[in-house]
Amino acid sequence: MRHLYELQNIVQYYENKKVLSIDNLKLNDNQIIGFFGPNGSGKSTLFSLLSFIDKPSSGNIFFNGIANNKIDLETKKDIVMVPQNPYLLKRTVFENVAYGLRLRNQTDNLEKKVNEALSIVGLENSFSTRKWSQLSGGEAQRVALAARLILKPKVLILDEPTSGVDTNSAQLIKEAILSAKQKWHTTILISSHDNYWLNNICDKKIALFQGSVVESGSVNLLFSPWEKDGKSNLVKVFSDGQKLIIKNSFDKKRDSVLMINSDYIQICRTDCEHIITEETLNGVVNSIHQQENEDLLLIEFFIGTILFNCKISRKDMKKQRLLPGDKIYVNISTEDIRWI
Repeated sequence: MRHLYELQNIVQYYENKKVLSIDNLKLNDNQIIGFFGPNGSGKSTLFSLLSFIDKPSSGNIFFNGIANNKIDLETKKDIVMVPQNPYLLKRTVFENVAYGLRLRNQTDNLEKKVNEALSIVGLENSFSTRKWSQLSGGEAQRVALAARLILKPKVLILDEPTSGVDTNSAQLIKEAILSAKQKWHTTILISSHDNYWLNNICDKKIALFQGSVVESGSVNLLFSPWEKDGKSNLVKVFSDGQKLIIKNSFDKKRDSVLMINSDYIQICRTDCEHIITEETLNGVVNSIHQQENEDLLLIEFFIGTILFNCKISRKDMKKQRLLPGDKIYVNISTEDIRWI
């Protein structure tokens, strides 16, 4: 699989403040790639660079092997982005969706193309006559997405596409994204706080924190809220009542973010008596994925409603005979953690 993007020594400053620093990052063609991390981690800044809206302060971004300072306008037209708060023209839905094609002088069968784009995002043909001011938040987001999908882009970049929209619109947006991948083999980059969705839709996930790539595909982030125990240590209370006590965390704030590498999580399904302690948690296997290292598998599992991942060798996998839905014991090494 070839690299669609390759970022080398990227640094981005805004008002003399470094907001992004990525030594090396490769993104493959024809994949859905999810980006996650807390607010302010640099996701939107990165997307502005990947869409070539902004230029990096230093470093190089290669797209199909071509450096960012040599990419022509036609190539850039194949990369479209839907920002978190998309701007609509003060015109009808039809004119908003058709706008990109008009700029490209591709006006043949325009009505048919607009209707097809609206259909993909779950809107009827009659919706095209609506004014921009008559749209709800979810409808506006879907119209903005339709305006990009009508272009049949090679790369579709989506910054929090389901944030702040109603449940129905969110589901239709998710279905439209998959449709673009299937119809046109579009490479899709998504940032979202919906980790469950990202885990189910993405070929690859990338975590960002404070402008840096923390880990790709094998990191667990635990966000607030936290509680305090009698020793002022932070405690994560899961939805099923289980607790993970983070020792020696009394100097951390309640809104801190904890990173746990998947290598420091141990799971067991059968013959587990030798590893069970009072700190052992109970989980349920969600999915099993092949890794680039053929000897390792990535196991995703829930503790309460929070999804974790860890790695397991094929030898241990065969011994444990793990399947989705299996109940497991989970040991998380709180000595090998990182506060970010």
